[in-house]
Amino acid sequence: MPEILLDSISFSFGSRLILDRVSLHVPNGERAFLIGPNGVGKSTLLRVLTGELTPDSGRIVSGPVPQHVPDPESFDGSVAQFLDSALKPFNELLTRFDQATEAMAAGDTHLAMEFDQLLARLNALDVWSLDARVNETLAGLGLVDFMGSGSNRMMQTLSPGQRARLKLATLLMMRPEVLILDEPTNHLDHEAADFLTGVVKNWNGPVLATSHDRSFINDTATAIYDMDITVWQELAKADGQKVVGLYRNAGDYTHYLLAKKTARAKHRQIHAAQQAEKRELHEHRRESMKIARGGVRVETATRKEKKFFTDRAAATSAKRTRSDDVRLERISEREIRKPRHYNLAFPSLKIDPGTGLAVSLRDATVAGRLLPVTFDLGRGEHLLVTGENGAGKSTLLNWIATGNAPEGTMNSGTLTRDDPVGVVPQTLPDGSIAGFDSERWQDGVGEAGKGILHPSMWSTPIVNLSAGNQRRAQFAVALAKQPALLIIDEPTNYLDLESMDALENALRDWRGTLIIASHDRWLIEHWHGRHLHLTSVHQSAST
Repeated sequence: MPEILLDSISFSFGSRLILDRVSLHVPNGERAFLIGPNGVGKSTLLRVLTGELTPDSGRIVSGPVPQHVPDPESFDGSVAQFLDSALKPFNELLTRFDQATEAMAAGDTHLAMEFDQLLARLNALDVWSLDARVNETLAGLGLVDFMGSGSNRMMQTLSPGQRARLKLATLLMMRPEVLILDEPTNHLDHEAADFLTGVVKNWNGPVLATSHDRSFINDTATAIYDMDITVWQELAKADGQKVVGLYRNAGDYTHYLLAKKTARAKHRQIHAAQQAEKRELHEHRRESMKIARGGVRVETATRKEKKFFTDRAAATSAKRTRSDDVRLERISEREIRKPRHYNLAFPSLKIDPGTGLAVSLRDATVAGRLLPVTFDLGRGEHLLVTGENGAGKSTLLNWIATGNAPEGTMNSGTLTRDDPVGVVPQTLPDGSIAGFDSERWQDGVGEAGKGILHPSMWSTPIVNLSAGNQRRAQFAVALAKQPALLIIDEPTNYLDLESMDALENALRDWRGTLIIASHDRWLIEHWHGRHLHLTSVHQSAST
């Protein structure tokens, strides 16, 4: 039976240790996901597993059988030629089977064993339905345009998203025994993601994947491997055990979130109990030192009695001190570090948002980009804007943010809204985006980052921050204005899973007026406020 089995894998880039004694076992039928902060080594582990990188130590006991999947980025040819190249082993099997069949029919019995082996292999790979599988997969992943005559399109004319989807489609068509996926839902719309979910849930063999798509993880995972093991390490230490590499949680993403929340609470409780016990023991030790001095009895005793009381006090003190030292040593062996979980939380509003309308929009229309939109949003209300690409979400948000319809367009409609407005756009800051003046760009966000960025990064130049921390810096700058209205376009972009969950909690708790636009299925499914869905101009025109 196929499986994935890694034994104590370590890997470094230069002097930086990325993977530290990682061991995992994904048996046949399990669908496991690697999760953890960006840069923790998820993709690196997959590349080690597939043979792209060689580990410094440890071994791959069992993993995927190497298969040739052409690189869409460098392939010089048409879509049809790309697929033919990827599926060549299947066609070669069919050719050999046809030759063996013809030879057997002609009376050559020497090929009987090879015939049986080829037939078993063809059945296992379900090559008989290959053509149907190709069409089903292309259609399911939104690549209908590349079927039939569309397969003559040259690969170099495809967009990066189309090439990524075609590579994923090819992998699914090949049906490897062990499926390895790295961020597979990138570039997929909801329908394509749903198709992939169905394929993965019915996969015959082990699956190991990484993803930032929480809905996809929740719908498909049977196990979560957490590569952020700090809390698990501390709990194991308190029990006299050890955790290295990663930590396995059975179940889907919802089960994982509950398990980690429970683990963090237990971490805080154990740390508090240990510190309380240490304080108690140190106080007991100080009392023992007072006893050692003999107290009032020694001071008032005669010369002959003084030695008796002094010796007895010293013995009592020594016994108590030894007992305290033993208990302190035992605590020290299992003492866990103070929880240092720097979550993402928004600062409180200094002024109550009050009552009345924060935004009033009437028949806002942009020709070719935004169909008429009308809504009122009360102060303190939260609004989620959804819609397919081309529905005008960013157009609408920019109109509200600037207070003006897009320049150079045919538009109509009226808008009134509160000031000031804090804005977080889809894209990361580049120095020209509002809020990031030259001083802030060079010197960091300063104390505006409180609760949003780790204090060690408050003075870090924005350009030197990771993408996830640049996103946090954008939140910090927008909130530093104490906005009456906060607008965020695709809030979970660039964030790791834990930051996404923390951000959604922060948004839910924020008492100000909020408008966000998002494609994030998990965020949409768990949204707490009002919801406005926009229809695409092109969809409307075609229906």
